[in-house]
Parts: sequence; structure tokens; C-alpha cells
Amino acid sequence: METYSPDEGQLSLITHVAVEPAHNSDASALMPAVVDAEKRGLIPQEILADSLYGSDDNCEKAQEHGVSVVSPVMGAKSTKALSLTDFVVSDTLTVLACPEGICPLFTKQKKNRYRAAFDPADCSACPKKDECPVRQGKRGSYLRYDEKTLRIARRRAKEKTAEFREKYRFRSGIEGTISSTDRKTGMKYLRVRGLKAVSFCAVLKAAAVNILRAAAFQQAAVA
Repeated sequence: METYSPDEGQLSLITHVAVEPAHNSDASALMPAVVDAEKRGLIPQEILADSLYGSDDNCEKAQEHGVSVVSPVMGAKSTKALSLTDFVVSDTLTVLACPEGICPLFTKQKKNRYRAAFDPADCSACPKKDECPVRQGKRGSYLRYDEKTLRIARRRAKEKTAEFREKYRFRSGIEGTISSTDRKTGMKYLRVRGLKAVSFCAVLKAAAVNILRAAAFQQAAVA
């Protein structure tokens, strides 16, 4: 984990290093990093991560610690042109109207699952029926979703905004840090074996990079 700032002239430092066996999924590495940073008083407000780290579960757990995860959503996108975000949804997550302004006949909620029923006559005459996620049932036309589906739909919609692209472009900087750390410290060619020894070396090399960065930053400030 590395700090970043969109403002120029800010010192960026590596704040978390973890070495894991190759068979472990990277998706499970986010929350231990958040908890570790929190314990040391270094917890960030936002984390820019690739899609593997940005699962809905990770985003929700990080939010409990006051951390917002900015990440593309994994998985195939729907082939439908319309999504849940095109519907008018209340603060209680109930659908109030479809993209064409038609109100549902009724809505129901069971735990975190929701259903909105529309008049089949309205749906069959709708010019956007082929683009709509509403499905024809035996007794009507229904839109079924849960809280997770709605959260993911909202994240996908946000990915398309200029605000998201502007913010997320800074994530590529971590690739430069990895490359620079390897060139300066030989991170990829350690002379030790075993998880404990490798972890110890990785932390020391990251600390060395921080020292070099801090020295360069201070030198530039007094120049």
C-alpha cells in the first residue's frame, strides 16, 4: 500500500507490505492491509485498487473502517442498455419509476431482496423494452434485485464518469513503485527462502525506498 496525492510536491510513502504464498488470492489481501494501516494510524480515506481487490464484500468491509475503495467492478457487464441506475430509486432502495417514468403497480421487499411489478401492457408498448432489465412473469412484468446488485450497478455507472477516470488514473503509480523498488533494491531476486525471511527482506527494502524518497523530498524542499 502506498500513499498518493493529486497535488504535486507531496511525499508518497509505502505504508504496508505483505508477502503471501502464490496460491493465495490477492482479493483477500485488502482488508488485512486496511486493518494493519489502521492499527498504525496510517489508514487512508480512499484506496485506489484494481478490480481484483474491489469486490463488493471488500468495499463494504472497508467502508466499515471509513475507507472508500475506488476500483472497477469485476465480471461481465450486462448486454442491456438500461440498468438499475436508470430507474428512480428511493432512499429505502424501493423503485419509484422506470426510465420512461412509469410507476410500478406495487413493490415488495423480503430482507435485502426487492421486487417491483409493472403493468405488462405498459411494458409491451415501451420503446425501450428490449433494452430494459424488467422481465415478463406469469402475472406481470417484474424487476427483481437485491442490495448488492444495486450497489454494483451504481459502481458501474460511476466508472463511466469523468470524475472516476480522473481519480483512478493515479492507481497506475503503484506499478511504477513496484518497478522502481525492484531496480533499486533487487526485490525480485532475494537470497533467502521461506515466507518469514522473504517478508522480513521485503519490509526492509520498502523501508529503504521510503528513506530514499524522504531524503530526496527534503533535499528538493531546501534547494
